Amino acid sequence: MAFKVHKVTKYNYSYSANTGRPSRLQLWGASGNIAQIRFVDDAAAVPAPVISADLNKATAYFKDKSQQGIIDMLRNEDPVSVTINNGGAGFVFIHTGIEPVGEGE
Repeated sequence: MAFKVHKVTKYNYSYSANTGRPSRLQLWGASGNIAQIRFVDDAAAVPAPVISADLNKATAYFKDKSQQGIIDMLRNEDPVSVTINNGGAGFVFIHTGIEPVGEGE
């Protein structure tokens, strides 16, 4: 099992005109595109991520309901990182850095 943490420096997202749902979110770092985040219906199973062998890029899936929280994190927190882990079926998570208690918004 190995993992790699990437700092997110930029992002962009889109909605699909034919479904009216979030389509994808792209996360970018110093080395380029880190992750493609795809959203699935809240009632659907979440597919396993697709992870590059070098852990530098991944396609990950999240429920539709998590989209707004992820966008909020990207807009309001610093630093934000993506961890890509190839353990087991593999996993990808988006997270903030350690923050002091009571820091506020």
